[in-house]
Amino acid sequence: MSKPVSDELDLHRPPGRDSGSGPRLSNVALVKQQLLQEIIELQRQLDSTSAAPGGVDFSLIQTYREMIHSRRALFNRLERSGDLAPKY
Repeated sequence: MSKPVSDELDLHRPPGRDSGSGPRLSNVALVKQQLLQEIIELQRQLDSTSAAPGGVDFSLIQTYREMIHSRRALFNRLERSGDLAPKY
C-alpha cells in the first residue's frame, strides 16, 4: 500500500515558523547601528549609480532601492519593539 501523495510532499516542506519568531537579538542597538551604516552606504551607492555618466542601469537602481527599503523596515521594527521592551 503506498502513501498518499500529500504525505510525500509534506516531507519536503520546511518546518513552519511561528508568527513573531525569529532570531533573538542580544544587542539591538548594535544591529540598529549596523543597519544605519548599511542604509547610508547603499544610499551613497544609489546616488552615484543614478548620477553616473553613460547609460542608467535601472535594475541596479531598483535593487539598491529594495535593499534600502528592507533595511529601513527592519530598523523600524526594531525601533517599535524597543519601545515595548521592559525598562530596567
